Amino acid sequence: MSQPAQLKFLTEDQVRQIASSHDLPLYVYSKSKLDENAKKLTSWQAPYGVTLRFAMKANPFPEVIAQIYSHGIGIDASSGYEAEVAMQAGVKPADIQITSQQMPDDLEELIKQGVKFNACSLHQLETYGKIAPSTSVGVRINPGKGTGEGLNNRLTTAGVAASFGIWHEYIDQVHELAKTYDLTIDMVHTHAGTGGDPDKWLEVTTRNMEIVEKFPTATKTSIGGGFKVGRMPGEKSAQIDVISPPIAKLLEEFHERTGRKIHLEVEPGSFLVVNIGALITEIIDIKDTGSEGYNFILINAGMTEILRPSLYGAQHPLVVVPREDRPAGEVVDYAVSGHCCESGDMLTVAEGDPERLEPRSLQKAELGDYLIVEDVGAYCAGMRAGSYNSFPLTKEVMVD
Repeated sequence: MSQPAQLKFLTEDQVRQIASSHDLPLYVYSKSKLDENAKKLTSWQAPYGVTLRFAMKANPFPEVIAQIYSHGIGIDASSGYEAEVAMQAGVKPADIQITSQQMPDDLEELIKQGVKFNACSLHQLETYGKIAPSTSVGVRINPGKGTGEGLNNRLTTAGVAASFGIWHEYIDQVHELAKTYDLTIDMVHTHAGTGGDPDKWLEVTTRNMEIVEKFPTATKTSIGGGFKVGRMPGEKSAQIDVISPPIAKLLEEFHERTGRKIHLEVEPGSFLVVNIGALITEIIDIKDTGSEGYNFILINAGMTEILRPSLYGAQHPLVVVPREDRPAGEVVDYAVSGHCCESGDMLTVAEGDPERLEPRSLQKAELGDYLIVEDVGAYCAGMRAGSYNSFPLTKEVMVD
């Protein structure tokens, strides 16, 4: 039996205080942790300039967007709707870039406002050309196999099994469409889930620059798609100060060889927000399935707040906080179940395997205690199973 996880940025007294003044469940975001992460990211150095962008699909909470933007970090939007939310949060259109599977119905209006666009298919590029001929546009290229890494195939954003971007073998057709509509391809965007391995990042960026070389008019390139943030013990986080210098050197070598100075854009995935969030829930039931079964904790949240465990076997630290202060007692291995009438609504699944339960060692719980799900700042509120079972949407707050 392992030692129970500990709270990350809240204290037990703060949990009780917040729970006494808000309905539960509740997402709580830390402004100070967000500022700390932004400071790490903005230390990135590139020889010919760098633009940082937050993939707001990770967390579209307006206060989070506004705080990130206050650090000079722009927005990568995955839909026209996200672009609208960003503008409502105070982001200038010129600092928003749309890279989307579905083209916005109002793309022409968004472009007129100054929003940038990356074409993610030949169809998108041609449609853009008809809407805005004789302008500049970015293209997202699928660089092929052998790039990136993820927890499992559901987190792969490049290669033959990924629908993202224009397949690299069709670059000639990109040039033909650009010529037809007098488009200048000024940005080459290649993203792959790359984790925290500096060697993997260098491999991905090397492949990226091979593609950039095929676009003589490109002055910018965008890399990203996932700087790993370790949630569980033993998981390593990406280190910006280790990853960025080899990439800077690669850009310098590209300049020496081609004479071209390429401005770098970096979209770090969930790096900015993973560890800024905690979900405060209430333990609503405790049961078991006999001597050869499991001890279960049931909470008043689940897939409606955090879909990642059910979707691809993601793990989050879990902490029991007594409703009233009491000495730490017995430790019990619990399986934690959500409140949805759905057998897959489990928070304690095996890593990368949502089909298998893997109980956690937690402080012995009592009805009415709180269970805190840590590291829910990314892909939780923004990716929840909404109103499943007609549960209302859980509120979000930011604390200083």
